[in-house]
Amino acid sequence: MPTPNPIAIVHGWSDDFGSFQKLREFLVANLGVPATIIRLGDWISLDDNVGYADIAIALERAWHAAGLPTSPRSVDIVVHSTGALVVREWMTRYHAPETVPIGRFLQLAPANFGSHLAHKGRSFIGRAVKGWKTGFQTGTRILRGLELASPYTRALADRDLFVAPSKRWYGAGRILSTVLVGNKGYTGIQAIANEAGSDGTVRIGTASLQVAQASVVFPPGPVAPVVQFRNAAGATAFAIVDGDNHSDITMKDKPSRNGIREELILGALRVRDGDFPESADGAFPWQATLDARAGAAKLSSPRRQNTVVHLADSVGDDVDDFFFEFWRSERSDKTFEQRFYQDVISHVHTYAANGAWRTLNLDIDKFDALRMHGTLGFQKLLVSVFASPAKTGNAKVGYSTATGRDIGAWHIEGRDFAKAFSPHRTLCVDIQIPRIVDDAVFRFRQS
Repeated sequence: MPTPNPIAIVHGWSDDFGSFQKLREFLVANLGVPATIIRLGDWISLDDNVGYADIAIALERAWHAAGLPTSPRSVDIVVHSTGALVVREWMTRYHAPETVPIGRFLQLAPANFGSHLAHKGRSFIGRAVKGWKTGFQTGTRILRGLELASPYTRALADRDLFVAPSKRWYGAGRILSTVLVGNKGYTGIQAIANEAGSDGTVRIGTASLQVAQASVVFPPGPVAPVVQFRNAAGATAFAIVDGDNHSDITMKDKPSRNGIREELILGALRVRDGDFPESADGAFPWQATLDARAGAAKLSSPRRQNTVVHLADSVGDDVDDFFFEFWRSERSDKTFEQRFYQDVISHVHTYAANGAWRTLNLDIDKFDALRMHGTLGFQKLLVSVFASPAKTGNAKVGYSTATGRDIGAWHIEGRDFAKAFSPHRTLCVDIQIPRIVDDAVFRFRQS
């Protein structure tokens, strides 16, 4: 039997290595891994001046100081929450897909696309969940990157997920990554942070690496946009652990229902290349095992899609003042539109530092119910953008998006429904609209 890889455990924001002693003991007892080769990482997360790149630099230095192996796929890593961002930052900054020393990558409740609590870090809600000891040092730079719709988490996805197949980081022959996240919120005063479809700190859809991207480019005039979809490169596994909150999943407090959490953690640290394919398309053995043991939680958990939107114009500038229009008919249809905005769009968050970045938390259960409704159902959904400043009157530059005569609509129908609206995942939507520049902005005059 081959010698087991050393295991490194990396905590999340406002936590420390001491919280993971129980997990360490569990792994020693059940994997036959000597305690001396399980390393507990410890990083500063509450200093306002520390950012992800700083932690990656320190992690690389600490890796060598601890004598951890550096050959390809020679160490298994377990992360919790923001620890996923830390490790992904480090691996894409210092390594290449074919040389990275990570073999198995178990992510427990990872904040891969942020947390709905991040922008509340200094607030009463943030203190109620994370404790009152942090004072004014709350890790501002870390929380800014952890905020929903953060450009940081989107850029990180461009480094390890939305890459060419030949450059993939995950799947057979590369990193074997499994994401586990709970579906139950907190109790007591911490319950103030709970949100349907989350574990109290991260949404189910923001945890998974089984993500997709849509590029939507609107040309000038009432013409349909050019739309392209793509999935992440490389296969990753994903499961929901029924009844766990953000803390439970790390084994800090109590055993899971029926021992499923423990079984999945051990399984994720035993997988081999034959359990994963190279491509992200289709089913594969390890995912089938996860679905057989924990798949019922996917069906019973609130089905949400975390939809990250970035709007820019044709000259590359961000557009920070806009809203989306959803409709099923060119005619006035106020009843349908009210139902869609009230029921399907359960929450919108605008990134605090740049309004061009937003998340729409979409309720897929209510989307499917509305789509099949007797009188309000639809076979095609139209999506357009209204942006400001508007190119009207004497305005010299702006966006001509006010009516259907100014801009076209993204028509979603048929197979594209599943591409654009699916539960328990993140969809990154990059939209470009034309910027209209009046001739009066620059002209030559005869001397």
